[in-house]
Amino acid sequence: MALNRRHLLAAAAASAVPLIHGGAKAAESHDVIIIGAGLSGLNAAMLLKEQGLRPIVLEAASEVGGRVKTVQTVEGGIDVGASQIGRGYARAIDLCQRLGLKLVTEDRDLLTFGAHYKDTWIDNKTWSQSPLNQCVGEEREITPLMMGSRLVSKYNPLVELDDWLNPRFAQYDISLRQLLQARGHSPQAIELAALSTPGISIDGTSVLRMWQEEVRGGLERKLGDGGAPRKDHPFGEGNDHKEIGGLAAISNIEGGCQRLPLAMAAHLGDAVRLNKAVARIEMTDRSARVTCEDGQVFNARFVVSAVPFTRLRKISIEAKPNPLVTQAITQMPYANTARMYLTVEPFWLDDGLPPSFSTDGPMGMFWAIDNHKGTGAHRAMIVMVGPAATAISARGPEAVAPYLFEELARLRPASRGRVRLNTYKDWALDPLQLGCGFSLAPGQVNAFARDMLTPWQVMHFAGEHTRRIEFGMESALESGERVALEIISRA
Repeated sequence: MALNRRHLLAAAAASAVPLIHGGAKAAESHDVIIIGAGLSGLNAAMLLKEQGLRPIVLEAASEVGGRVKTVQTVEGGIDVGASQIGRGYARAIDLCQRLGLKLVTEDRDLLTFGAHYKDTWIDNKTWSQSPLNQCVGEEREITPLMMGSRLVSKYNPLVELDDWLNPRFAQYDISLRQLLQARGHSPQAIELAALSTPGISIDGTSVLRMWQEEVRGGLERKLGDGGAPRKDHPFGEGNDHKEIGGLAAISNIEGGCQRLPLAMAAHLGDAVRLNKAVARIEMTDRSARVTCEDGQVFNARFVVSAVPFTRLRKISIEAKPNPLVTQAITQMPYANTARMYLTVEPFWLDDGLPPSFSTDGPMGMFWAIDNHKGTGAHRAMIVMVGPAATAISARGPEAVAPYLFEELARLRPASRGRVRLNTYKDWALDPLQLGCGFSLAPGQVNAFARDMLTPWQVMHFAGEHTRRIEFGMESALESGERVALEIISRA
């Protein structure tokens, strides 16, 4: 069957009407043009090539990887993007084994968390009795940092991985604020939930999108025997280091996770073209013509968009009108994470406060990473998400480090002079990404998310933003697999 499909597709490509305009230089011809050399685009290319097709991958950057990026620093390689491979990441694990990459146990266990709220240091153990605690009923027992994730989880009715797309739950395509108000939560509980809400903000992200992430995370814990979520930290940085089948609950790639897309690109050879920013896509029902900013032209039977919609919306597309897909491309929002990666001396041994903490101020969160020795230098991160990340991005990259170091010293005077910057990454300022991950605003699951993957003439859509049931790196790989199968079946 696969062989017959290959012959059919080759015949279709050969008979396609070229879209070369008069006077233009001759275009390169391929079976499939893939825009974007992240995990999704590279995986689609590998699978199509294995089926005998001729894909070409066009990448605007000077290196492959997309949001899988390892930065070399004096402290070694630091993954500033995707970095975690769970035991349930079957595609990622298989690719690492096939490409000779070694998986190692993630060592990013966070030290004890506290909170700085309304200019006061909060002891999580006594928060329920604090005079600052104006929550009511069961809310009073939830610590400030955990309010968002606990209340998201409390009302999650989803069971299956794709339930978030089921019209049966369409009524929940609302904001978390709307949900909590409807359930009668106190103003302070809603205020605290806003400080740690997954996604863009308590108002800017559909609850269905939050619940999808939680359901998939729950499955990952079951598959990996990773235990219950962390009680003091909603972002799951704790790792179960017990190995099952040679893997801990969370693994990294030795040498940095960008080694995976680099190995995939090496496997594809000259099918990957760097520094090829796409400016224009022209489509008929039978073929596509892609023009790069440098003037080079490529023709193919199919085209795959494997770039974020934030990038795709900057590319000119000439095709039959498709209002639903156009709405998705132009309106889907992207969340952001800005992180500062540090080496610190353990100043918490001097001031007696919790090493890690969250704050309702401009800094967001400070994560102190256990060095398993207690004394001596530790790795640490300042992590900004949601509105905190947006505010930091507005300052510009040059102003961020001095500002955050001073803010840290204001909150923790013992830290002054004991913090060293290794690297900083703000994904909202990356011109090829403009955010660290897709989101869906309230109403957008019902408006377009269920059907936005339908091919637009000969263009198919891959990438983490097209996820259905997976998350993280696995969702990108899954989407590349899906479009490869779509293209083969269309022949």
